[in-house]
Amino acid sequence: MIVLGFMDKGMATEYYFISDMHIGGDGALDACEFEAEMMDFLRALEAEAVDAELIIAGDLLGLWEFTTLTGVDKLHAIIASHFELFRQFQQTGKKVRITVIPGNHDHELATDPEFGKILHAYNIHLEPVVSLTRELAGRKLWIEHGHQHDDYNRFDDFGNPACRPFGYYVTTNIISAAGQRARNRTEKWVKDIESVYPTEYVPHWLLSNYFYREMSTYIQVLAIPFLLAFTASAFMVVGALLELCGIVAPGRFLSSFTNTFGTPGYLLDAFFLIGGMAFVTMVLFSLPLLLIRHDIRKVLLSYNLDITQSLREKKNDEYTSTAERIFREHPEVVLFIFGHSHIASLNVINGRAIINTGSWIKRLTRVPSRFFLLPDVYCPSYQLGYFHVSEKNEKIIVQYHVLEKRIPNTLSLLQRISIYGQKPDLGTAIPAYTELPCEYEKEKTETLTE
Repeated sequence: MIVLGFMDKGMATEYYFISDMHIGGDGALDACEFEAEMMDFLRALEAEAVDAELIIAGDLLGLWEFTTLTGVDKLHAIIASHFELFRQFQQTGKKVRITVIPGNHDHELATDPEFGKILHAYNIHLEPVVSLTRELAGRKLWIEHGHQHDDYNRFDDFGNPACRPFGYYVTTNIISAAGQRARNRTEKWVKDIESVYPTEYVPHWLLSNYFYREMSTYIQVLAIPFLLAFTASAFMVVGALLELCGIVAPGRFLSSFTNTFGTPGYLLDAFFLIGGMAFVTMVLFSLPLLLIRHDIRKVLLSYNLDITQSLREKKNDEYTSTAERIFREHPEVVLFIFGHSHIASLNVINGRAIINTGSWIKRLTRVPSRFFLLPDVYCPSYQLGYFHVSEKNEKIIVQYHVLEKRIPNTLSLLQRISIYGQKPDLGTAIPAYTELPCEYEKEKTETLTE
């Protein structure tokens, strides 16, 4: 049975929203790289907020990331490992109400009342529901984690400890295992597997990091010149075709090295001829492979599976359609707030807003390599931020605040060379200040129902 928390709590006059901290886990996954920023944020709330509530919209804890502990022992281990942070929660919670709802990674919070008792000791109030509401200026704020709209992380029976979606097994068998193996390694890139989004990028991310970080130096010394020479061969083949077609002057590509260097040029021409033949062979084989790939993708889409960028767009569309349904069914709702997908955003539709609270964990963004056959690179960044919602002059004010955090310089020299001059696309900037009307208009509601 899915539990919905549609509760009126008018005690607060301003609300703060964050989500997806994923605190805790086996081995290296227990590292909390934003702990100092989180404590500063909590101290600021304690000092400045008045009549406020901080709502953590799911995945505060990384309970899925534990395989060596069970039940409430996971929470005890997290508190012991991050005691200063939880003590700050306790201190801030004396002045600001702190509410947390379960996400998919900490769904266990909804399965055992003992979790709520332990969190309450640190002034964190657990509401074990799929969604809840708050009231502000006569309007409703709808808050949920969002995993119930994700086929791979949906719980058919929310609150049932025996109910485990596909995403649970991916986390426990792959992500948690990576965290344990990375604990004693000098190179701890494996623990960042949780920062790869969408999850379908994980196989390519593993291949990329194998090539740039794990591949033997000797193999790289041999492989890189070979790949560059192969790229040059492809260039020579294209040039030779242009020469045969009369587009470029003769002798520019065909037998160019023989004419220039004499006898040693024969070796170079032979080398590029062999490489060119290999390139042509790959092109010929790639045509049927592309047709097969297209057909496979078509089949995967028919089963609601995809491994391309369209998957992210499809997931975003799912949240948008869900928000529009909530707006239709509950015209008093002015904000639909969720997390889960780790990418903060704000989208205004007919005087109402859809807010993705983002994530505080490291973010890895795929950047194409400038060199043919070299893998793409995943650039790290942080998007630490929170949404502040309040009422002013008969308007509902949505403010987005960014907390600065230095981007780690963890890319290897070869990775930096591979993407030289390129920067990751971090998405559309979120406006710092947005106004929404307190009163909803009938015609806007009718527009949504059409």
